[in-house]
Parts: sequence; structure tokens; C-alpha cells
Amino acid sequence: MDNITGKRKRVGLTASGVIARPGTIAAPREYPFGTVMYVDGYGYGRVEDRGGAIKGDRIDLFFTSHGRALAWGRRKVVVKIWFPPSDQRR
Repeated sequence: MDNITGKRKRVGLTASGVIARPGTIAAPREYPFGTVMYVDGYGYGRVEDRGGAIKGDRIDLFFTSHGRALAWGRRKVVVKIWFPPSDQRR
């Protein structure tokens, strides 16, 4: 990944270095990049980002528009989690 220290972050670029797209999830550090999650009502996604406001049992889901994110809102849902093999964790 490029060193962007002191530079403005490119919009849509995640902490893992990929472009955010449907299925991109931001999660706390307990969930390493590459962790796959099934979020009831949303579908499958992969942890590719972090966020300062994401703490505890919260995650942030990517939506293609602000309106869709607002329509989803905040919810308590069942999430199934598959951690990546330990040799793939970053």
C-alpha cells in the first residue's frame, strides 16, 4: 500500500487499500481485514475498513447511496463471522 501520510485520503479507499464497494464492511480491530461476515438482511461482506466511531459490537456497512444507508438505519441484527486463516491476517 502507498504511504499517504500527510496527504489527503482518496475518497472510497479503505484502510486495507481497496476501493469500497457493496459488501465492504468497516469493523473494530478485533476483526482482521479479510474477515467474512453474513449480516442478516444485508448479505455477505468482508472487513476492509476501520472507523474511529466503530467500537464494541458495531460495524459499518457500505451502501451505494446515502439514501440507502439512511433507509437501512441503525439496527440490531444477527451476524455470522468467518475469520481468515491466521496466515492471511494482516
